[in-house]
Order: sequence, then structure tokens, then C-alpha cells
Amino acid sequence: KFLFSFCIFFFLIIYCEYHTASGVDPLHLEYFSFAGRVIALALMHKVQVGVVFDRVFFLQLAGRSITLEDVRDADPVLYKGCKQLLEMDEAFLDSDALGLTFTRDIEMLGSKTTVVELCPGGKNIIVDSRNREEYVNLLIKHCFVTSISEQIACFAQGFSDFLSNSKDQQFFFNSLDLEDFDRMLGGNNVLSVNEWKEHTDYDGYKSKDRQICWFWKVKCSYYFDSQLMFL
Repeated sequence: KFLFSFCIFFFLIIYCEYHTASGVDPLHLEYFSFAGRVIALALMHKVQVGVVFDRVFFLQLAGRSITLEDVRDADPVLYKGCKQLLEMDEAFLDSDALGLTFTRDIEMLGSKTTVVELCPGGKNIIVDSRNREEYVNLLIKHCFVTSISEQIACFAQGFSDFLSNSKDQQFFFNSLDLEDFDRMLGGNNVLSVNEWKEHTDYDGYKSKDRQICWFWKVKCSYYFDSQLMFL
């Protein structure tokens, strides 16, 4: 339950993200290793398991750095806040009206909030127009790299147990685009209306009946996500 965060995409595909609260379970790192093995086995046997990787997760497995634009889908609220900070009026930001320092507040499952410094002496460094880009970069790094490095490492180890060593694993992920990898793992987001027709039982109606023709005409006019929701 606390290994990954999920969000439904077209009711079929699940975005796979690490969950920062996974540490509540003493066996959580073993579970991440197990999850890595399951994904590796699915790829080996060409089994589509109906999940796709979040971009941030994929980039870390490839050994690439994470930028603000990469976290747009993983954390829309954080992304929007950072964009606003970077575009904020310099005079307003330099007035320290926001009261920001190089720290991050972390609340784990409703427990007491912990303040973590993003760099040595971060609680004494005020965010202003000159260092806001550095602040955003450090915040992104802590949220999506530093704070979950153990989980990522264990997932990667489980993955490499079946497919390759860690060096070859990074080469594997670097040789693919995220979209290509997601198609291998989650399948292709294409719905064929013709195949849908071929496998439809009309229960007393015929395919040429007026009502059935109306039905398919309406369905063909739907956007893909609406067709998928109906199906």
C-alpha cells in the first residue's frame, strides 16, 4: 500500500511512483527489490502488466539527472509552486515576504513535521532572486532523489537480478524513450472500434439494425478516453 503512489490514467494504465512513506513497513526495501524483479520478469517474458513508469522514476533508473520539467506529472503542485517562484517579481522575493529558506518540511503519515536542510546551513540561507534557481534545483533533488535513494536502489537491484548488472541496466534504460518502455510494459493505448464490433454480442439485435448502427456511429464520434471509459 505504501510502496508506490498511484493515479488512474484512462482507467487502465497506472502510473508507478515511489512512495516516500514506505519506511513505515520494516520490510519495505525488500518489497522494492521484489517489485523490480517482477517488472524485469514481465519484460523478459513479454508480459504486459498494465503499468507505466513515471518519468522521474524512469530517469533515475537510467542514471540521469532530474529537472523541474521532469516532475510536472509526478507532483503538479510542487511544479506549479516552483514555476511561480522562478517567475516571481525580484523586488517582492528579495523583500523576504515568503519567508523561505533552504529547507524542506516533511510530514510522514500525519506525524510531527520534520525540517530538513537542503544544503549545509540551509535554515540560515534566505531564498532571494539570486539563489532561487539553486533552491528549486536542491528542492527537486531532495524530493525525488535524496529522500528515496534507498527505495530506488533496491528496485534497481531487483531489476538487475534478472536482466543485467547495474551498468548494463543504465544502458538499457538510456537506449529507450519513456514512451517506448511504457509500450513494452503497459501496452499500446489504442482501441480498435472494428475489433470491438467483432467481439460484441447484440443479444437479440443484428449488426445491421438501425439502433446498432446509431450506437456505433455515436461511439466512433467519441474521443479515445470516452470510448475507454464506456468500455
